Amino acid sequence: MPLIRPFRALHYGSNVQPLLGELVTPAIRGEPLDRREVGDVHEFNIRRLVRGDFGPLARPNEPSFSHAARLLQRWKEQGIIVRDPRPALYVYEQQWGNARRRGLVTLVRLDQGEDQYIRAHEETLGGATDALLAQLKATSTQLSMTMAMIQDRQGVLAEFLNGFDADRAGLVTLDGMGMHSRVWRDEDPAAHLRLVQALEDEVAVVADGHHRHLAALAYQQWVRDQQGGPGRRREHSCDYIMMMLVPVQSQGLSCQPTHRVCEKLNQGAAMIVEQLDRHFELEDVESEQELLSFLGQRQGHRFALIRPGRRTTMLLKPAALQLLSQLEPVLHSVDAAVLEQLVLGPMDEALGKASDSISDASASGSPWAHNRSSAAEVSAQVLSGRADLAILVRPPPPDKIMEVALSGAVMPAKSTNFYPKPIKGLLMSSMRSF
Repeated sequence: MPLIRPFRALHYGSNVQPLLGELVTPAIRGEPLDRREVGDVHEFNIRRLVRGDFGPLARPNEPSFSHAARLLQRWKEQGIIVRDPRPALYVYEQQWGNARRRGLVTLVRLDQGEDQYIRAHEETLGGATDALLAQLKATSTQLSMTMAMIQDRQGVLAEFLNGFDADRAGLVTLDGMGMHSRVWRDEDPAAHLRLVQALEDEVAVVADGHHRHLAALAYQQWVRDQQGGPGRRREHSCDYIMMMLVPVQSQGLSCQPTHRVCEKLNQGAAMIVEQLDRHFELEDVESEQELLSFLGQRQGHRFALIRPGRRTTMLLKPAALQLLSQLEPVLHSVDAAVLEQLVLGPMDEALGKASDSISDASASGSPWAHNRSSAAEVSAQVLSGRADLAILVRPPPPDKIMEVALSGAVMPAKSTNFYPKPIKGLLMSSMRSF
């Protein structure tokens, strides 16, 4: 495990904390059509820093996020954003319904070499890394955290996280999606040392924020180049990423399914769909309940195929297992990897990078819409004819995701969708100093 260290977090000041639920994401009423726009949010909402260059301080023909940098500086001067006076580790709790998840928010040292102690579990899509790098260069601030899983084999992290009373949290908010968030500060150096020692041989597996991790690595290299290249040895805050570490055994560590939706099939892709019976046992069913009951069975690789007016179960034929020889052995039991190898990969070639589908191509370069977790919503969209095809995919359990990453393999992009994501604006980290 890389070195973890306390830091002086940036957060909203006491004068605006009664409004905190309106200032952190996802406090927004209606998603803007342009991904760069802010939307209808409070004047101090974190989206005004995270999203693009729209606002009263914007100027034409300047680098991206220059407006965000000026706005952040103004908020600091006004006490809207403040920085804790002493370094601390932070315990961050999210509660939704009867579920709860706690994690340790800390600085984690970035690695540039072969000793990959921060590892990705899936490939990445799209150009989000470039935008996040521009954001770091302009603001010198990590405006949001990366979430990672950790084995916590000694149980020290879990013990530490459970030692905080909900009634004594320093930051408390209920956001617009009904998510309760609590944050505690801990300045006990003895507890910090125990955590450092217990986690020194662990590996952090990125659960959410792969692009933020890649952007932090790129920013680290950019700062090194600015300060004299690889010969620089003085430790800098750019050598760390703000990360929420969650024990993989946590009951609140929830991975939702990531169903695939294609709004418009072309002739080549449609032909592949018609030939799925070569590798899968297909059976039409009448109801959504039958479909979900089929997916709920554990044995075999199971998927659901949704077409306009038609629901079909998909069970991989045993003979098709020999077609998975190109996959790493650890991926043979991952539904998303099997689907990518036998179905999505060939269909991507037939569809082309952006294809005829407008589903998600602008964001990810893929003809498939991802991060769709509701089987009912996906099915309704396709059954009604508003999309040509959907494939329902079961989510992998967190311990399987950890196993894949520790083996050195990676799942296909958008194989997982951890819920809930850490909200933006609750804690931030300056890249100018510790």
